[in-house]
Amino acid sequence: MNQGFLKTQKTSIVDAGGREVQYASLKQAMALRDRKARRQSQLMLIDGVREIHRACAAGVEIEKVFICRPLLGGRDEYHLLALLKQKQVKIVEVTEAVFEKIAYGQRMEGMLAIGRIPQKSLSDFKPRGQSLYVVAESLEKPGNIGAILRTCDAAGVDGLLIADAQTDLYNPNVIRASTGTVFSVPTASADHQAILDFLRRYKIKICGLFVQSPKDYTQTDFTGPVAIVLGSEDKGLSDFWKKNTDAAMKIPMKGQADSLNVSVSAAIVIYEALRQRARKL
Repeated sequence: MNQGFLKTQKTSIVDAGGREVQYASLKQAMALRDRKARRQSQLMLIDGVREIHRACAAGVEIEKVFICRPLLGGRDEYHLLALLKQKQVKIVEVTEAVFEKIAYGQRMEGMLAIGRIPQKSLSDFKPRGQSLYVVAESLEKPGNIGAILRTCDAAGVDGLLIADAQTDLYNPNVIRASTGTVFSVPTASADHQAILDFLRRYKIKICGLFVQSPKDYTQTDFTGPVAIVLGSEDKGLSDFWKKNTDAAMKIPMKGQADSLNVSVSAAIVIYEALRQRARKL
């Protein structure tokens, strides 16, 4: 990020009331690209109209929104802007040149928010009778986590639990890749043992996906309280989950590849669980 560029542009950076924006506001937005800054401040960047709207719908506290009017597309954007003003969120207007520098990623929609990270833990989960959870271990790519969140949202999964997190759930790339469903799907990060204790406490069957398992996923019973446990594409699940899995399963591979993208694997197994549950009703 060219901070010198922003300094030279200060005279053209004004808020909705015509007041000059302090350079510190833009510096804060840039800093939140970094995981350490997010952890220390407990703030996150939310880039995109749909993502900001879903954050608001989930009750996320929005502290500030940067907008660039020439980039705003239409009715949805101005409806959201009106909603934010009703909530007395600080609205900061910037030029296209500045917005291009502070926006995250290539898809510029003219709206970027700073929001407070929701404080969630395993203690917030209250499993019901036929709960369906997904446990993802050691996933590094924000895009994969985002894609899994979209599937969890679509399938009505009760929660996504991240074990041995390699990236935080509120990485801007996770928020973007999830299209904001990170705010609608109950989520929590914890260590392996804490997640295992949670699953055992509520008698949730642990179904682990392993490449070498002799049993196909379609042969696994998903009709009760279930947690689908997935590992990274390169390493698979750790020995910890191998020792603590109630039902090992695999997705059959007929070609040269020895693994699927983890988000694809998650979608396949989650929808098999939904199919079995619908058939049982």
